[in-house]
Amino acid sequence: MLDVRLPIGWLFLVLGVMLAVYGYANPPAESLRLGQVLLPLNLDVPWGILMALFGIAMVSLAQIDKLKALEKELRDSRAEVGSGSAVAAESESGAT
Repeated sequence: MLDVRLPIGWLFLVLGVMLAVYGYANPPAESLRLGQVLLPLNLDVPWGILMALFGIAMVSLAQIDKLKALEKELRDSRAEVGSGSAVAAESESGAT
């Protein structure tokens, strides 16, 4: 089953990168006024970076969860193989 974090993460990553690139390519029309200080800051850039970081976090969490599920499946299959050979050995020793 598809983990919803994976497509959402890719969506935020792609849109965040696009927004940050757009912000770098187009300088702000006006400076941002914080109190009496004028900052030549385009708000597309930091928000694009934050969106991209959120997307990276979501994709990473989805991949970590996928790896944990694979490790659990591997452990379970090894336990089944180990218990299957132990049962076979017990039946052979009990038969003789």
